Amino acid sequence: MIVVAAVIKKEGRLLLAERLEQTENSGWEFPGGKVEPGETPEEALAREIREEMGIEIRVLRFLDSVELPGRENRQLRAYQAEILSDDIRLSSHRGYAWVRPEQLENYNLLPADRELVRRLAARNLLG
Repeated sequence: MIVVAAVIKKEGRLLLAERLEQTENSGWEFPGGKVEPGETPEEALAREIREEMGIEIRVLRFLDSVELPGRENRQLRAYQAEILSDDIRLSSHRGYAWVRPEQLENYNLLPADRELVRRLAARNLLG
C-alpha cells in the first residue's frame, strides 16, 4: 500500500495538518492519504488534498519515501506540491498550520513524517 504526502511551501513555511482522531495515530502530518486502485500517486495526492482540505494543488516532483512504522509493505511517499488556492476548508483534520522548517521539531509529528523531515532536511529540501 502506498500513502502519499504533500510538502507544500508558501512564503518560507510548510503546511502541516493535525489529525482529527485522538488515538496513538494522532499528531501532525504532511497532508495526503492513500492511493486508490487505478490512481497514480500524483492523482491520489491531488484528490486527497481536495477532499480533506478543499484546495487545489499542483504536484511538482517526488522528494523521498519512507516505510510506515510497524506496517510491512506500506510506504509513505512525499511530493513537493504547489498550492493553487488559499481557502483551506478542513474535513478530515482538527487544524492546520504554516510552519517554518526550524519550528517543525515543536510539533508532534507522526513517526513517518518525522523521518521524512529528517531525510528532507539533510538534503536541504525543506527551506
